[in-house]
Amino acid sequence: MLIEHSSQQLMAIHFESPFQQLLQQQRPLLKSLNKAKKWQLWLSNRPMLKRAWINTAGLDKQKVIHLSNLKSENLISTIEKALRSNTCSYIVACINDLNEQDKQRLQQAVLSSNTCLLLVHDEQCKQPIQYH
Repeated sequence: MLIEHSSQQLMAIHFESPFQQLLQQQRPLLKSLNKAKKWQLWLSNRPMLKRAWINTAGLDKQKVIHLSNLKSENLISTIEKALRSNTCSYIVACINDLNEQDKQRLQQAVLSSNTCLLLVHDEQCKQPIQYH
Protein backbone atom coordinates (compact mmCIF):
# COMPACT_ATOMS: atom_id res chain seq x y z
CA MET A 1 0.00 0.00 0.00
CA LEU A 2 1.43 3.33 -1.03
CA ILE A 3 0.24 6.79 -0.16
CA GLU A 4 0.48 8.66 -3.45
CA HIS A 5 -0.81 12.08 -2.47
CA SER A 6 -1.20 13.36 1.03
CA SER A 7 -2.36 16.51 2.75
CA GLN A 8 -4.63 17.22 5.70
CA GLN A 9 -7.67 17.30 3.42
CA LEU A 10 -6.75 14.64 0.86
CA MET A 11 -5.11 11.27 0.93
CA ALA A 12 -5.04 8.94 -2.09
CA ILE A 13 -3.96 5.39 -1.35
CA HIS A 14 -2.81 2.90 -3.97
CA PHE A 15 -3.29 -0.79 -3.20
CA GLU A 16 -1.21 -3.45 -4.95
CA SER A 17 -4.29 -5.60 -5.55
CA PRO A 18 -8.02 -5.59 -4.83
CA PHE A 19 -7.37 -8.29 -2.22
CA GLN A 20 -5.08 -5.98 -0.26
CA GLN A 21 -7.76 -3.30 -0.36
CA LEU A 22 -10.40 -5.75 0.86
CA LEU A 23 -8.16 -6.91 3.71
CA GLN A 24 -7.70 -3.29 4.80
CA GLN A 25 -11.30 -2.17 4.45
CA GLN A 26 -13.08 -5.29 5.71
CA ARG A 27 -10.66 -6.28 8.48
CA PRO A 28 -13.29 -6.43 11.29
CA LEU A 29 -15.64 -8.59 9.19
CA LEU A 30 -12.88 -10.95 8.07
CA LYS A 31 -11.53 -11.27 11.62
CA SER A 32 -14.98 -12.20 12.90
CA LEU A 33 -15.38 -14.81 10.14
CA ASN A 34 -11.84 -16.03 10.90
CA LYS A 35 -13.08 -17.38 14.25
CA ALA A 36 -14.96 -20.21 12.55
CA LYS A 37 -13.08 -23.47 12.14
CA LYS A 38 -13.47 -23.38 8.39
CA TRP A 39 -11.32 -22.50 5.40
CA GLN A 40 -11.03 -19.00 3.94
CA LEU A 41 -11.00 -19.27 0.17
CA TRP A 42 -9.59 -16.56 -2.11
CA LEU A 43 -10.09 -17.03 -5.87
CA SER A 44 -8.57 -15.01 -8.70
CA ASN A 45 -7.33 -15.16 -12.26
CA ARG A 46 -3.82 -14.06 -11.24
CA PRO A 47 -1.71 -14.10 -8.05
CA MET A 48 -2.85 -11.20 -5.88
CA LEU A 49 -2.68 -12.23 -2.22
CA LYS A 50 0.42 -11.99 -0.03
CA ARG A 51 1.02 -13.75 3.30
CA ALA A 52 2.21 -10.48 4.84
CA TRP A 53 -1.21 -8.92 4.21
CA ILE A 54 -2.93 -11.89 5.86
CA ASN A 55 -0.66 -11.55 8.90
CA THR A 56 -1.25 -7.78 9.10
CA ALA A 57 -5.02 -8.35 8.96
CA GLY A 58 -4.73 -10.80 11.88
CA LEU A 59 -6.08 -13.80 9.99
CA ASP A 60 -5.02 -17.39 10.59
CA LYS A 61 -2.73 -18.13 7.64
CA GLN A 62 -3.22 -21.87 8.19
CA LYS A 63 -6.87 -21.49 7.14
CA VAL A 64 -6.30 -19.33 4.05
CA ILE A 65 -6.34 -20.92 0.59
CA HIS A 66 -5.59 -18.79 -2.47
CA LEU A 67 -6.34 -20.35 -5.83
CA SER A 68 -4.94 -18.13 -8.54
CA ASN A 69 -4.71 -18.40 -12.30
CA LEU A 70 -8.31 -19.60 -12.55
CA LYS A 71 -9.89 -19.11 -15.93
CA SER A 72 -12.95 -16.87 -15.99
CA GLU A 73 -15.17 -19.64 -17.35
CA ASN A 74 -14.26 -21.90 -14.40
CA LEU A 75 -14.60 -19.28 -11.69
CA ILE A 76 -18.40 -19.37 -11.29
CA SER A 77 -18.53 -23.17 -11.04
CA THR A 78 -15.62 -23.16 -8.57
CA ILE A 79 -17.47 -20.66 -6.38
CA GLU A 80 -20.68 -22.70 -6.60
CA LYS A 81 -18.88 -25.91 -5.56
CA ALA A 82 -17.17 -24.16 -2.66
CA LEU A 83 -20.47 -22.66 -1.46
CA ARG A 84 -22.24 -26.02 -1.65
CA SER A 85 -19.47 -27.76 0.29
CA ASN A 86 -20.04 -25.47 3.33
CA THR A 87 -16.38 -25.91 4.30
CA CYS A 88 -15.47 -22.20 4.04
CA SER A 89 -16.34 -19.42 6.43
CA TYR A 90 -16.06 -17.00 3.51
CA ILE A 91 -15.07 -16.88 -0.14
CA VAL A 92 -13.47 -13.87 -1.80
CA ALA A 93 -13.55 -13.98 -5.58
CA CYS A 94 -12.18 -11.50 -8.06
CA ILE A 95 -14.69 -11.22 -10.90
CA ASN A 96 -14.87 -8.40 -13.42
CA ASP A 97 -17.81 -9.29 -15.62
CA LEU A 98 -20.90 -11.08 -14.33
CA ASN A 99 -23.81 -11.66 -16.65
CA GLU A 100 -27.36 -12.08 -15.32
CA GLN A 101 -27.23 -15.87 -15.54
CA ASP A 102 -24.01 -15.99 -13.46
CA LYS A 103 -25.50 -13.60 -10.90
CA GLN A 104 -28.53 -15.86 -10.51
CA ARG A 105 -26.34 -18.95 -10.18
CA LEU A 106 -24.29 -17.31 -7.44
CA GLN A 107 -27.37 -15.98 -5.63
CA GLN A 108 -28.90 -19.47 -5.58
CA ALA A 109 -25.66 -21.01 -4.32
CA VAL A 110 -25.29 -18.38 -1.58
CA LEU A 111 -28.89 -18.90 -0.41
CA SER A 112 -28.27 -22.63 0.02
CA SER A 113 -25.03 -22.07 1.94
CA ASN A 114 -23.81 -20.80 5.31
CA THR A 115 -20.84 -19.16 3.63
CA CYS A 116 -20.26 -15.46 3.08
CA LEU A 117 -19.35 -14.54 -0.51
CA LEU A 118 -17.41 -11.35 -1.25
CA LEU A 119 -17.04 -10.41 -4.91
CA VAL A 120 -14.23 -8.03 -5.82
CA HIS A 121 -13.74 -6.07 -9.03
CA ASP A 122 -10.20 -5.98 -10.37
CA GLU A 123 -9.13 -2.93 -12.32
CA GLN A 124 -5.89 -4.18 -13.84
CA CYS A 125 -5.59 -1.12 -16.05
CA LYS A 126 -5.72 1.54 -13.39
CA GLN A 127 -5.81 5.09 -14.55
CA PRO A 128 -3.70 7.58 -12.59
CA ILE A 129 -5.70 9.89 -10.34
CA GLN A 130 -5.92 13.37 -11.74
CA TYR A 131 -7.05 16.43 -9.83
CA HIS A 132 -8.33 19.58 -11.50
